Amino acid sequence: MDLALNRDLARGYKSASQIARRVTEGWFEERMYCPACPSQRLHRTQDNTRVVDFVCPSCAAEYQLKAKSSALGRKVRDAAYAPMMRRAERNRSPHFAFLQYDRREWRVRRLLLVPGHFITPATIERCAPLSDSARRAGWVGCNILLENVGEDGRLLVVDDHGVQPPTAVRRKWARFSWLADFEDEKADVRGWTLDVLRCVRTFGGRAFNTRDIYEFEPELARLHPNNNTIPDQIRKQLQILRDRGIVRFLGKGRYVAE
Repeated sequence: MDLALNRDLARGYKSASQIARRVTEGWFEERMYCPACPSQRLHRTQDNTRVVDFVCPSCAAEYQLKAKSSALGRKVRDAAYAPMMRRAERNRSPHFAFLQYDRREWRVRRLLLVPGHFITPATIERCAPLSDSARRAGWVGCNILLENVGEDGRLLVVDDHGVQPPTAVRRKWARFSWLADFEDEKADVRGWTLDVLRCVRTFGGRAFNTRDIYEFEPELARLHPNNNTIPDQIRKQLQILRDRGIVRFLGKGRYVAE
């Protein structure tokens, strides 16, 4: 994968943001494959298509590209809040590609993928409305909270160590693709599964028991304020993760992450 960005794609543009968008979108369309299927190409959507920037011609997976020259950080600014939240609630979020580039060398530094099934309402932050003096006064945007996306949902394609093989990226993607199968009315179940999974990952490769996960009850209560049976939900989600091969049951309430 060639990481060089083609500056000529923005010839004639004056705005720094327009130049960056043309160059990074051009690179993504030319170089990026679909991690959700064997397709080697992604097609750009028509200008002004809401929420979606690229679509896989084979499996129809939808992608949104967010590019910036600075480090990605804890959160990344996205588009309008309402349509993004509706999609997350219905388990219809596009997959995200977060691209960091070097503006001096015009080169990709980092490319992070977040599958749409890892985007839940807890990962979307509502921004304050634009002021009355703004061109789009009252418009409400949102941030994607990368800190609320568990490590299983952050797939690096490019980092300081180079480019990851497509086979490795697709293997990691496929391991949790079953999360996309949750029905619309069960979007909260998906959120519960991911939240308990994040708790499980804090133990690394060490064995843990249900009492250890119960220690996260205050945090889970904050994320799910309408649920009054949190211990029951914890046990239910551990069973789901066990059945999917994400954790292994050791007996007597003990587990270990695979």
